[in-house]
Amino acid sequence: MKATLLALFVLLGCLLPAAALDGNLTAGCVSDYAADVDYFPQKAEVLDAAKFTVEYHRNYKVVSVADAFDGASDFNYVLVQCGTPSPTPADFSDGTQFIEVPTGHLITLSTTQLPALSQLGLLDQLVGVDSGFYISTPEVTSMIADGQVAEVGFGAEVNIERILELEPQLVMSYGFNPSTDAHPVLLEAGIFTALDASWRELSPLGRAEWLKFTALFYNLEEQAKAIYEDIVAQYEAVKAAAAEVDAEDRPTVLINSFLGYADAWFIPGENTYVGQLIRDAGGDLLLAEVGSATSQALSFELAYEGGFDADVWLLETFGVYSGTDLLALDSRFGDFSAFQSGAIWNNNRDENANGGNNYYEWGVTNPHLVLADLLAIFHPELMPDHEFAFYQRLASE
Repeated sequence: MKATLLALFVLLGCLLPAAALDGNLTAGCVSDYAADVDYFPQKAEVLDAAKFTVEYHRNYKVVSVADAFDGASDFNYVLVQCGTPSPTPADFSDGTQFIEVPTGHLITLSTTQLPALSQLGLLDQLVGVDSGFYISTPEVTSMIADGQVAEVGFGAEVNIERILELEPQLVMSYGFNPSTDAHPVLLEAGIFTALDASWRELSPLGRAEWLKFTALFYNLEEQAKAIYEDIVAQYEAVKAAAAEVDAEDRPTVLINSFLGYADAWFIPGENTYVGQLIRDAGGDLLLAEVGSATSQALSFELAYEGGFDADVWLLETFGVYSGTDLLALDSRFGDFSAFQSGAIWNNNRDENANGGNNYYEWGVTNPHLVLADLLAIFHPELMPDHEFAFYQRLASE
């Protein structure tokens, strides 16, 4: 009888699922693998980003990046929980890369990837960047100065030998043109390289959500979820305040300036990242092509005619801090109503000594801060005590 009961208990033990994990393993490897355990109880849900997806299996995740650059096929990554068996490579498409998670040291080749590392507490894993010249994140600049983080170069000229010496488990790159990009060279050298396509997202929150992409490689889904929820809540609060403004009180907004070397004035389309920011902050973007997700190149004459009476002028122009600086580029800028009223703002409030602009670094992952700046510009009565993060009004001299 006892033997029968013992056999029954053993059988039941085999049939019952193994104990569930309380959370993802963010350090170390599995020491006692069980095939029926879900090793990722904390999962990422992609809500606003359109360029990456994640699919969970018990002991691995399949992450796909789409539309990383014009004409790109999907890039697929299999993230296997360390200490568990890897799935069979033959079951995946050619070019799929495999990596164990939580991974370790990494190199980033874009400043836009650094805020996510800071917010997720992963800067201690950073061993290399392309260059420190334009970096704004103060912890990273200090790490470079102290020799803790190396500079490995740009694009196809990236220093492969130096990267191999650093022994990163992960390099985060991006794509524009495969003939000049770093990722083909890195892949040829056998270095695991993940493409960041956040710059292809059309919505501010979609770009910010790419911090979840970084978190996937370190099993930090729960931490990324909390950070992103806070960003969304703050963004939506500012957007809701702007939505209360009457239509007739929304300022008309001119953006950018004429670029002599390109012989064009670039105006973002209605459905671009910038177009949405201006709309969500309670402004009406002038000259924007309706329904367009790209920027249009206009002549000076067309921009002059369409933007002459703009209530507010937003610049994204390097080296311009005053009206005098702007006139030095083209004296005709002085004719615009916004110049006459002093309603010109540039996004260069937070620059490093080399001209690196934190708007394009911290602002990408934290669009609520950009939106708050814009609301304070368009509707200062709603934000009387606002401290600007990225924008500053041009000095009058």
